[in-house]
Amino acid sequence: MNKNSKGNFSVQEVEKRALLKESDYKEILKKLDTLGAKLIKKVNINDIYFCPIAVLSFAEIEMDHVNSYSLRLREQNSDYNKEVTLNVKLITQEGDHSSWEEHEVVVGSFNTTTNILKSIGFKQFCTIKKSRLVYNFNDIEVSIEDIVDFGLGIEAEVKTSTDQSAKAKAKIDELFEKLEINSDQIVEKSITNIIMRKKSKF
Repeated sequence: MNKNSKGNFSVQEVEKRALLKESDYKEILKKLDTLGAKLIKKVNINDIYFCPIAVLSFAEIEMDHVNSYSLRLREQNSDYNKEVTLNVKLITQEGDHSSWEEHEVVVGSFNTTTNILKSIGFKQFCTIKKSRLVYNFNDIEVSIEDIVDFGLGIEAEVKTSTDQSAKAKAKIDELFEKLEINSDQIVEKSITNIIMRKKSKF
């Protein structure tokens, strides 16, 4: 992952997600500890997703086709710092929700960036709030999430180059096997996609 002097970057993001039950939570944390995963941070996240103002339904903006995208403004708080980022993810293969092209930049103000997006023709359509435990294991970022008005989930992510996507997917599959995550828990698209279907307002 290469950042330029302005703090933005472009990478291929490979990820896999699964839903967790309350009974899974402590067991997953124990397994991560046994594997030697390192707890990196605990954060609280407020995400706002934007779409063009003319959009009237989620079906119009659901990510499936190549170059379809999500536009997200995130405020992230931990015990040590606060960061606001603007993020775009683009589909790179038709219908493939396990690998994306990602662009992200740190911005100075959550409210000002919101106003900028609104002034150039975007509107808010979904807000997601969650707390997250972030681990690192074998260069995989593992996030255990407690999502407000939804429940628990796990996301495993590797940032890599396009030609290394298959290898990254295999690493994540191996980790999920070690964590004993069942196939019926795995989310085909994303947990965010599930929430958007329920909470989006246009």
